[in-house]
Amino acid sequence: MNTSKIIRYEANKRSAAIAATFCIFFGFLGLHRFYIGKKRSGTVMLVLSLVGVGLPVTIIWSIIDLFRIGDMVSTYNNDLADKIEQHYYTPR
Repeated sequence: MNTSKIIRYEANKRSAAIAATFCIFFGFLGLHRFYIGKKRSGTVMLVLSLVGVGLPVTIIWSIIDLFRIGDMVSTYNNDLADKIEQHYYTPR
């Protein structure tokens, strides 16, 4: 990667510590999923929580996500690196 790719990656990568903090405090709202780009499942968690009946489901879901957060952030960051590499590809 050249310097501009590295700068773009560093500016947009996600932190597992921040994602875990979001999951611990706001996991039932799906905030950690929005943070790592999983908008659909984040929206499902948010709607279920706001309806109220789904709150126990989203609490259990967020506890499970807490154990998976490292892999989810790693996947996000790897996909980000691939997108940056493809977008800024310059043939020699």
